Amino acid sequence: MSTPVKRHSVAVRLAIALAALGGIFLVASFLTAYLIADHSSSDSSISSQIAIGLGALGLLAVLLGAVLYGGVALTRLWRRARADARGGA
Repeated sequence: MSTPVKRHSVAVRLAIALAALGGIFLVASFLTAYLIADHSSSDSSISSQIAIGLGALGLLAVLLGAVLYGGVALTRLWRRARADARGGA
């Protein structure tokens, strides 16, 4: 017997993809800052700006993914609570 495959909704898949993309951006930011950025100059060098920009994009993507996933979870919880209140299954 095979078990049925449960597919995630589009919103859940988008939240996971955003969080993964944010993680990739953060790692790219750290690598850029460590390997490429000129540490002897100020923060206005182009490589430092790229590292800062990648880090900011990564953080925003992770936060947006977390908010989206939290919204999906709260929606499911709300629907389950309303179904229980009505006496439905």
